[in-house]
Amino acid sequence: MYDTLARIEKQLAAIELDYLRKTYIATRPRFLDRATAIQAIPDFWSTVIDEAPAEIDQRIQPRDVPALSCLTDLDVERFEVKDADNGEPRSIRLTLTFKPNEWFFDNKIEKKFYWRMSHDGWSGLVSEPVTVRWKNRDRLTDGLLDLAVNLWKKELDLETQGCDLESIEEYQTLVERIQRTPQDAISFFAFLGFRGHRVSAEESAAAMEKAQSTVKFSRETEGSNEETPSLPDSEIYPHGEEVAVALSEDLYPGGTHYFTTAKERDTKVSDEELVSDSNDSDNSEESNTFNNQERERRPNKKTKIHA
Repeated sequence: MYDTLARIEKQLAAIELDYLRKTYIATRPRFLDRATAIQAIPDFWSTVIDEAPAEIDQRIQPRDVPALSCLTDLDVERFEVKDADNGEPRSIRLTLTFKPNEWFFDNKIEKKFYWRMSHDGWSGLVSEPVTVRWKNRDRLTDGLLDLAVNLWKKELDLETQGCDLESIEEYQTLVERIQRTPQDAISFFAFLGFRGHRVSAEESAAAMEKAQSTVKFSRETEGSNEETPSLPDSEIYPHGEEVAVALSEDLYPGGTHYFTTAKERDTKVSDEELVSDSNDSDNSEESNTFNNQERERRPNKKTKIHA
């Protein structure tokens, strides 16, 4: 009976992946049409970011806001999908486009997330740190992103990925900086340095092949995923996978909804304040007959303006 349940679960998982793949192929042209239409609305994505769900909003620091207000486009591609029937649909590529700004030279910043499975049963998104060409040093992540990039490049040079890295100077420097930095003070832009678990494409392919060939139900195996393995001490953005999923599965597809909700609310608030200003003016004129000095001391209200 347990083996039958395991087989059904695998079939359901395969159907979900097939649905995700086909949905992406079918909707991709429409999202490209939306991107073209958005070009006529300069504040579209900055407004959407203002309305971001908690998984994103709580990661944005006050110093991030001016830079994020320069965001002009956000694109999500399931870049490993070859067609409606082939390719891994859970891997994503995020492309952020910015207007000229005072923080970095790049007008497009791209980050890939690869869906991987480890030999011990863990599965999820992994990535590589992104190099950003800063103007006048990194004032957003305070150097964390550059340190993460330096370590990654050193690992590639020494071919030590997946090995003990504690003896490497770049590793020690980065870990010391992470330990001195409160997690709730890390910039949203440190997200670009997220790496996740160290699972290679080769290990993932072998683990997936083994998982697909195994149909037996195992209580021990089922329980192994209940506790997520710890990320390496050199991870600068532990919430990277959570933010990537929120961006790709919530903020990006729901962009129009978030934008119209914000505009409708702003319009309603503006109308209410105009009515309030009008009432204040009427009351002020009536009271002027009795107390002109009191009216002059009354502060003027200001209508909210969306930045």
